[in-house]
Order: sequence, then structure tokens, then C-alpha cells
Amino acid sequence: MIGPSRHPLAEPFHGGQESHCALLVRALRERGHHIRLYAAEGTDEGLADELIIHARPPALSERAAADAQLPEPGYLRDHHAYTGVFAHLLGHLDDIDVVHNQSLHHLPLSWSGLLGRRVVTTLHTPPFPWLELGVSLAAPDAVYVAVSRALARMWEPVLPAPAVVIPNGADEHTHAPGPGGPALVWVGRLTPEKGADTAIRAARAAGLKVRLAGPMSDPEWFEARVRPLLGEDARWLGHLDQEQTARLVGASGALLMTPQWDEPFGLVAAEAMMCGTPVVALDRGGLPEFVGRPRGVCVASGAGEAERLAAAVPQALGLDRGEVRRSAEAELSLERMADRYEALLRGAAS
Repeated sequence: MIGPSRHPLAEPFHGGQESHCALLVRALRERGHHIRLYAAEGTDEGLADELIIHARPPALSERAAADAQLPEPGYLRDHHAYTGVFAHLLGHLDDIDVVHNQSLHHLPLSWSGLLGRRVVTTLHTPPFPWLELGVSLAAPDAVYVAVSRALARMWEPVLPAPAVVIPNGADEHTHAPGPGGPALVWVGRLTPEKGADTAIRAARAAGLKVRLAGPMSDPEWFEARVRPLLGEDARWLGHLDQEQTARLVGASGALLMTPQWDEPFGLVAAEAMMCGTPVVALDRGGLPEFVGRPRGVCVASGAGEAERLAAAVPQALGLDRGEVRRSAEAELSLERMADRYEALLRGAAS
């Protein structure tokens, strides 16, 4: 499994991509599969059977560092990491049956034809230029997985064949049923596309407190748009691990999901439902596919969305938490997701 390069697979997870990748590795190992994982420094050392840390780029010479056309550091780091992955893979293919690419980089796709093994790529984002270039150079037998039907439709003009749709799954053990409570909750990266500021305005319009949790991934935006809204009724609790987040969400009346982009899936919504906590979400991306009765309420995005979210909160609070959990177990569990990936990977390896 080829993991992300910018953030480790370790708690507290930076986002849904990292959480999904780590959970799938654990689930497949529990089923007896041997996993070699390529991942960023800081990844949990016990996560995989073999852990290969992404190579760090060397310090550049003074002449190279002074090049006026020097790419930004993240580009160089990513390119070096995935070049290193393939250098190692090409020398250690004897015991590999299939390669599962969980990265957002073009190289694992561009060089997939060199491996003599099927490459399965999970698409975690809408199309963007570098990844489209990777698809254009990928092996003809490459397999693509989209985490929602909405994301599969976004990729349809780019891919040679439709993507297999496998929704993300929430760990039903970590996210145990909670008692609920009077406050609302919001979980996610503190970045413009996740809309924490919208959640605070919606909670205030509903007359309820809201607690926020997640990494401050965009400090400048946080200081300008979120911090001025914080107060006794809107508190940011920091970046919590999975168990802490599950306890917080389980002790909340409802989770607000406020994407300002076409959210590919929305794993925190599935995790909330697994805790029995209903979700009030904007109808962006893949969220309408699983947010709705009996698990929550979807409202239209756009002008006035904070007020529409607030108006939907009483309806969500009236849903049966036991039914929210049972419905999530049936459709959104880690076990269900692992079943589908296991079958797909077995087929790709045959």
C-alpha cells in the first residue's frame, strides 16, 4: 500500500485520507493479509507488517537552491518520496501480489506499467491536473476506486472506464454509541473548504452551543475567520485523537457538516452516525448519498445556508439515536468497506 507523503498514518490523523488508509491496513491484516506500507515519517511503527518510510530529499547545493525556477518545497518532497517508493518496489516485487495506491501523486499512476502487478488507486479528491496526467500514463489494466458516486461522476470524463464505488467506512468499535447531549459538534480540518465558521454561525442561529475539534491546517484563515467567532458558546478543543473525538461526538446532540467544496465523502459524518449522533449537512459532493433519514438531514448549500442548517437542527435532534447507529452499522461500517476492498484486491491480484 502506497500511503500519503505529507502526513503520517498516526493519531491524531490529519484528515480522512490518512484515517481511511490506516484503518484499511489494520482491517486487511486482521484478515490475514501481509501488508507492506510506504508512508510518511511518524507513521505508527506497528501499523503494517513492513513499514518503508518515504525518503526525504537531500539538502540542495547553494547553486541548486538559488535556481530561479526552483519548485516549491512540497513538490520536491513529494516527487522524491514517490520516486523512492518505486525504486524500492522495483527491487522487491517477488512477494507482492497487488499494489494499492492511496496517494494523491501522479508518479504511482504514471509508472504503474513498470511493475508487472495490478495497481488499484483509491481516488480521494476531485480531479486535479497532476493526477489527471498520471491517469493518462497509467497501465491499461489500472483499477480506480471512488469513495462516493458523486466523486465517480467527477472522474468519469477522465478515466478510461468507470471507477468502482466503495464508500469509506467508520470503525464501529472506536466509534461506540454515545448518550448524546445538548451541544452541537463540528469535526474537521480548520481550512476554508471545511467551513467551521459556517458551523458556528449555524449553531448560534439555532441557539445552541457548539464544540469544534480538528487540526489548525490554515492558521491565517483560522485567525481571520474562526477565532473572532469563538466564545463561551463556541469552543475549539484542539486536535483530538480517534477515541477523544468519538467521546466528544457521542456526547453531542448532532454533528454539523459544512463543506464549502464538493466533499468527496465526509468520513466524520459516518463516524458521528456510528456514535448514534445524527448529522446536519450541506448537500455538497458525496454527503447526500448517506446523510438523510434515519441518520440525519441534508440542506441546500449557498446563500443562507447557516440559517437552513439551524432550522434543520431540531429535526435531527428528534431522530432516534439507536436507529442512527443501527443504520450506520448496516451501511457504513469498516467491516463492510474492508469486505469490498478485500474482494477487489483479490480480483486484481488474480
